[in-house]
Amino acid sequence: MRYITNVSAAALGLTLLAVPTTTSAQDGRILGQIDGETFDMAIGSPDAPDDGLMIELVEFSGGAELYIDLAAHAPGEGPYDAIMIGLTFESAAAAAPAQFTTDMLVEAEVILIEDWPDASTDPSTIWLAELDRAEAVDIMLDLTADEAAVSGQFSSRRFCLHEVENDDFAPVLQNGGMICKGGAIEFMADSAGLDAPAAQGSRAVEVEVLGRLKGMVGTDAFEWLTITRAGASATASYGQTDDGTVHLSLQGHSPASANFLYQDVLSLNIWTQAPVPEGESIPVEVLFVVDGEGPMPRAFYTSDDGEGQATATIWFLSMDQEEDRIELEVEGRLCRVEGMRPVEGDCINFQVRGATEIVDVGAPF
Repeated sequence: MRYITNVSAAALGLTLLAVPTTTSAQDGRILGQIDGETFDMAIGSPDAPDDGLMIELVEFSGGAELYIDLAAHAPGEGPYDAIMIGLTFESAAAAAPAQFTTDMLVEAEVILIEDWPDASTDPSTIWLAELDRAEAVDIMLDLTADEAAVSGQFSSRRFCLHEVENDDFAPVLQNGGMICKGGAIEFMADSAGLDAPAAQGSRAVEVEVLGRLKGMVGTDAFEWLTITRAGASATASYGQTDDGTVHLSLQGHSPASANFLYQDVLSLNIWTQAPVPEGESIPVEVLFVVDGEGPMPRAFYTSDDGEGQATATIWFLSMDQEEDRIELEVEGRLCRVEGMRPVEGDCINFQVRGATEIVDVGAPF
């Protein structure tokens, strides 16, 4: 990991000064699923394993900005030759990296590169998703002078095709519209090969409870909490576009789990049209993380693979009210995935019911 401290307050912009950099061993992965294609890549590249995480602090007269870049480059080993993640945080005053918190995030982008010719400085096309069109972004920071860790999740239905020329991105249009696909990525990186999952599991987490879900997954009973916490989005939310598309998103965390944020997590996503039907079965996407390594699940059950399927029945829903709320029941069948690959023959039934406040996050895409 490299800290690069650039110091200046020039009236017409930033003057970057060359200063010594420090590099240490890095460990981390970027994985996910985009439009049905799964990937799991180590940060860095075969030729430069310690170039997967870069942290840069820029101080100026109005405050400071922190840039965190993650990159994985493995040509020919999966659907993408490279994946890059860029995060930008802003502070009103100059600060050390350890003083930045996740609520200071102002920009985030994910770049997927399907083909990067060896002889070319830039790829010809990329799939780009940005913060203002993301459905869910959850970042955790732990930055000190001796070690640094960053982890998170990013989901969007707007990974859109762009052409690249001289570092400029231009959207590729088809019939007057952008060409886009949906998906989600998860990432974790640290600068010293730390045992990040154990550290995160033992760390106290202060949250505000929005609601509760209870149910069975296979033969095991669970209770989940929907929450808000400092520096992160609410885990129960809704959004609606101008054409009436409604996205309802619930993520429940189990108080009995050894790792409250990342293990035994239940995720429900409903896409439907307004007015949202009550008392009727509608499709729902379900993910149940049973074994999370930091924010990157190594084993989970999903309704989107194999025999998996799920439906939701909304018994009560209020939106745009003084207190927005949902009561629902979800049931179906989930199939196991390990290492982003389906496990043949391992599918279980589930049933969940509960109620929670929901937070309006605006248009979902």
